[in-house]
This record gives sequence, structure tokens and C-alpha cells, in this order.
Amino acid sequence: MFITPPPEPAQIIAGLQSQSGEFARGFRPGGTKDWLLVATLAGLGFVRVNGDRHVLRRGDLLLIAPQTPQDYGYLEDDSGWHNIWVHVRPRPHWAPWLLWPVQAKGVMVLQTADAFGPIEAELHSVIEAAAQAIRLRHDLAMNAFERVLIRCDPLNPLQTARQFDPRIAKAIGMIGENLAGPLNVDRLSRAVGLSRSRFSVLFGAQTAVSLQSYIEAQRLNRAAQLLNMTGWPIAQIAQDVGFADPYYFSTRFRRHFGKSPTSYRDATAKPPG
Repeated sequence: MFITPPPEPAQIIAGLQSQSGEFARGFRPGGTKDWLLVATLAGLGFVRVNGDRHVLRRGDLLLIAPQTPQDYGYLEDDSGWHNIWVHVRPRPHWAPWLLWPVQAKGVMVLQTADAFGPIEAELHSVIEAAAQAIRLRHDLAMNAFERVLIRCDPLNPLQTARQFDPRIAKAIGMIGENLAGPLNVDRLSRAVGLSRSRFSVLFGAQTAVSLQSYIEAQRLNRAAQLLNMTGWPIAQIAQDVGFADPYYFSTRFRRHFGKSPTSYRDATAKPPG
């Protein structure tokens, strides 16, 4: 194994590596808790799915979902394998951008070919941002990674088959503008003109998460930003993002980020080291 999973509080970590030899292999039967992207810069790599090895060349982006068995690495070739890796916990609205051509369940490969240059530059920006000794380094790295996904989307042969439904787009906008207010399937489905059941099915199909999971993730991510950027009391932040009970908010925040709100604020208040 040659990539260490990130600590729980981190949203994103990334690195550049050159691999060759016997031990240049990522093998994790249980996968990881986050998403893994590996972009081939030069040489040859492989990913093994259903017993077969698929060769990874320059411009191939390997994407592996959480809890998916991982078996990938250096292909036996004199050229070695040079790549950028990224472990990331995606923002909720990225869900439709993470649907790439499937090699096996949870294992996807997007071939970018001649369009790889700008994507490679953005991936280097992810590494540089994540390594900075500043308070908002994770936000900068996440923004750079979002640009990677945006650049990849037009190259995805599946993208024409999954245009975002305007009614779901409207609901997502309403959620982002009203995190402190009451948000539920009844209110949102009425607002966009769909039945309760049809809205729930369509929302899940479009975003790959349930409405409740999406709303909670948006609220907790907003809370993390407020912890970084303000000195507000925890109870005030909880109320501002739609949690009436600050104790329940703290429980959900710890489950999502791996730290209590107070510990998260302390950890991000100063650069590491």
C-alpha cells in the first residue's frame, strides 16, 4: 500500500508520486471512507476489477467510491507510473459530477486524452492549496478540486444522459437559501410542483443521496465554514444552520467531521506545525 487515508477531520488531502517496483500497489479490500481519485501523469498503471487488469495511461482518471475494494498500482513496465492522488469527502452538490464510466461497482475511469493539460494544472493546484499553512487551506483545495470536476464533466460520455431536472435544481437553490428554515419533502415538493413520492425518487436519482442526507450535509458544511470564519457561539451557529438543539447539532457534526464543533474550530484556527 502506498497511500495513507486522510484523518477524519480533513476534507481533502493530495499528493504527487512516482511509483515502480514490487510494492507500488494500492490494495485495500475494505476500501476507504472517502473518495479516491488517481490521475495518471506518465507511465503505466493498472486497476484490477473483476479479476481483470485495466491499463491506466496519461490522462486516465481513476475514481473509487467509499467502501469499494481497491486494487491498483504500477504496471510492470520500465516507464514506471507517475500520478497525482486525491482523497476527498465531496461536497453534496458534486454528486452528479461523480458519475463516470463504470469499470465495476464503485470503480470508474474517465479518459480525458488531449484535454488533460488544464485538468493536470488544476490537480497541481489542489496539492499546493492543501499544503499551505493557512487556515482556509482545505477550502482552497476543495475549490480547486471542484474545478477539476467541472473541467471533466464535458468530457464524460454519460453527461448528456443526466441533465439536471430544473425542478430539482430549483429545490437545491431553495435549500441553499433557507438552511435555517423548515426544509422537508412536503414543503419542497409542493414548491416545485411534484408529488411527494415523485420528488423523493427524482431527487435521489439526480443527486445520488436522499433529501434528508443532502440537507444535513449542506447544514453541517455551512456550520464548518461559520466555525472557521466567525467567533459565534456553537448554539448560535447551530440555530443559523437549522438545528434547534445544539446538543443534537454537536452529535451530528462529530459524526460528519470526526470532531466536535469546538475541537474542529480549535484545529482550524491555526496552521499545522
